[in-house]
This record gives sequence, structure tokens and C-alpha cells, in this order.
Amino acid sequence: MPINASYEYFDAEKEYLNAATLEDKIYWLEEMIRRAPKHKSSENFVSELKRRLIKFKEKEEKGRKSSKGKKGIRKEGFQFVLVGLPNSGKSSVLSRITNASPKISSYGFSTTTPEIGTFYYEGVKAQVIDLPPIGSENFDIGIVNTADCVIGVVERTEEIEEIGKILTRAIGKKIIILNKVDLLDKEGLRKLEAKIKSKKINGVMFSALTGFNLERLKELMFEQMDVIRVYTKEPGKGKAKEPIVLPRGANVRDVAEKILKGFSAKVKDTRVTGPSSKFPNQRVSLSHELKDLDVVEFHTR
Repeated sequence: MPINASYEYFDAEKEYLNAATLEDKIYWLEEMIRRAPKHKSSENFVSELKRRLIKFKEKEEKGRKSSKGKKGIRKEGFQFVLVGLPNSGKSSVLSRITNASPKISSYGFSTTTPEIGTFYYEGVKAQVIDLPPIGSENFDIGIVNTADCVIGVVERTEEIEEIGKILTRAIGKKIIILNKVDLLDKEGLRKLEAKIKSKKINGVMFSALTGFNLERLKELMFEQMDVIRVYTKEPGKGKAKEPIVLPRGANVRDVAEKILKGFSAKVKDTRVTGPSSKFPNQRVSLSHELKDLDVVEFHTR
């Protein structure tokens, strides 16, 4: 430790010691070197920091070269990414909410490469990626930073702070899964629920083992997607089995164009039944804004 170091140096050192990724370690190590005292007695210490930095950068370069041969993950529609510390139960969560069958183990670091699954919820689907644990060599911060929503999987509320730096850097939405609540008794559940409310955590208590709160988790994931499901209906017939999925704020014209480009020009009359209508079969214009679960009936020229 350098003699007479400033508090700025110690702030950088603290960030370095808490860094979860190699990229962050390199950044804060460079800050430590920059903020270290510039006098004779600290020269050996700074030299040691620089040697450590060289090793980290060599490791980073090696990782870049090896990743060139890896197949990238193609983003398909809305993308969720699961992140967490070793043994948080991410793989079990993935198997519960998607069609994936990842390797599940009782020991940490069982996920060594990203696992991909598809989340289905009442006509809506999304891509879900389970990354290797934070701190592992194959943890890909790039996927986290570009995901539409990052899901932090934790066992204890204290872990939220530990993964906080990863969540803060992500540009997407964030939710927390407090996993393994099957290990708690009623009093433990009550205290955990109270803590979630007091800390205003956007998350859900969950058990990947028993499926406790599975539907609430799916609802929460759907809410993050900011989409609406609109059903179409031909005159004199029932509504379609599958909805058309559109961004929240979409209007009748968007539905018509989703069916077929240029179709809106052929529409003579439109009727809407559902949350956005004042009454069943309300006649509306193409600019009418729709809501989730509306049913739209087109009459063409």
C-alpha cells in the first residue's frame, strides 16, 4: 500500500477490489496507478501495480482472440439476460421460464457458456440468455449491456448490492428474482416481502424448485416488454387464435400494416372491442390508439 495515498486512490482501490469483471478490474487498476502518490517511497508499489495491469491486459487480449472463433448470439426480438453470482440458481430459473434444458448442478460455475431459451407468455415470446456467473472467465458483459432487460438472480437481498455494478451499467430494464424462497419458513417469507417493499425492489420472490410465484414472474417479465396483444377478427367470425404483438402506443393503422404492407389503404371501416373502446364494436379511425387484448375487425373497400 502506498504511503500517504489520497482518498481518491483508496476509492479506486475499493472499486478495484469489488470489480466483478476483467474489464472493470483493468479500468480501476489504471485509476489506482493514476491516483497513486508520485514519490520515491511509492515507486516499487506502483511498479507492482503496472505489472499486474500488464497481466490483466494480456488476459483480456487472449480472451478477445479466443472469442473470435466463437459463434455470437443472434438477438431475436426482445431479449432478457439472466445474471447472478455462482450457485444463485439461474439455470433452474431458465428451465422454469423457457423451453431450455440447461445443465443444473448444486455447485457453482456449472454454467460455462451462455444458455439460450425462448420465453412464451400468452401469445408473446422473447429470447432469454443465461450467462455464466459474474466473475467467471466466460461472463460476457457485452450481452448484458445490450439486453432489453437484465434479470438479476439472487438468494439474498445483500447480493443485489454485489451485482449492482453490473445492473447499473446495463441500458435495459432491470428486475430482481429472489430465488430459493422454498428454503424459508412463513416468518422468513414475511420478513423478505417486507424488505422488498421497504427497499422498493422491482422484483419477485420465487422458487425455481417448486415453481412458487411462477405466474407472477411471467407477468413481471411481460410488463417489461412494453407490448400489446391485439387480436384481429373477420366480419361474422370469431377472433384469431394468435394475437398480433405490437409496441405499446400502436394504433389501428399499425395493425393493418402488420397484416400486409399497404393494407391500411384498403380499409373502409374499423370496429374495435376491448379495453380501448367505449363500447363493443365501436367504430374508430386508423389513428385510434389500441390497448392490450383489443379485438380489431376490418371492413375493406
